[in-house]
Amino acid sequence: MMDEDDQAPARQEALHWLAILNDVDTSEDDRRAWAAWLAQGETQQRAWANATMLWSRLDALAPERGPGVIAPPIANDPGPRRLSRRQWMGTAAAAVTGIVAGGGYVATHPEFFADYRTGIDTSRTIALADGSTVELARSTALSVSWSPRMRHMTLHAGQALFDARYDPHRPFLVTAGGAVMRTDAALFDVNHLTDSTLVTAIRDEVTVTPPVGGIRLAASQQVRCANGSAAGPTTVDPAFVLAWRDNRLVADGMPLADFVTELSRYRRGRILIMDPRLKALPVTAAVSVTDPDAAIATIAASLRLRVRHYTPWLVTLSPIS
Repeated sequence: MMDEDDQAPARQEALHWLAILNDVDTSEDDRRAWAAWLAQGETQQRAWANATMLWSRLDALAPERGPGVIAPPIANDPGPRRLSRRQWMGTAAAAVTGIVAGGGYVATHPEFFADYRTGIDTSRTIALADGSTVELARSTALSVSWSPRMRHMTLHAGQALFDARYDPHRPFLVTAGGAVMRTDAALFDVNHLTDSTLVTAIRDEVTVTPPVGGIRLAASQQVRCANGSAAGPTTVDPAFVLAWRDNRLVADGMPLADFVTELSRYRRGRILIMDPRLKALPVTAAVSVTDPDAAIATIAASLRLRVRHYTPWLVTLSPIS
């Protein structure tokens, strides 16, 4: 039986591949290299199976570890729980079958099918056929659907600035999460967060649904949509909202969970808030995103949080006990 030290490199490699596959810059060469790594043997398959469970369930499981919860199997982690060989093999088989044979990993990430994507190091401006433009922030994925009656875009992930040109015959629609934005002509920003969508009118008017009938935003107004409802509008400074265009992240009472989501767009891997009570902590700061780890350290110091870097791809935030 392979001991814990022998398995550590495979665990590190599995987290590395997960970080790469979660990046919208992932290429076919990357996927082929990952498949070749996975095919090396049982050790890689077991490490991958556990890493995928960790990646998809970490947010839910971390705050409530109990007897039935498996702690992240990371190198140098004191006392991780272990699965039996039988459990490992069953989980590995399910993960490998779903991912390799069925392309399950990509199928559960709709952003992989987007028409336009950016990575952690790039932003991009798209010129649309009607003269409208869309400026994509980093780690953003967008699909475009054009018809004689409608201009419709879907923001799968990330943040984008839409400059919709006037067309009396075709409304300009953007879907992000559970929110739908509609305008004839306007400049507006849409920020697709983990559990909500922020919509900010920069110039002219945008109607945001939900609720039924929509909320009409004027310039410098913002609304947050989540769980089929909306909060706002509130008045905001557009310069704060659009700071991402200058590689900055400006927060004025922003919930820590939203701050972490935005900062995660500039680095590979995960930033995990270990205690759900921390997610609503207000963050007021202006940081450069050119060094995300330095930004994490700055915010953690201001909020008196402990930062742990388990690997280059997994960072946790927890209270200082």
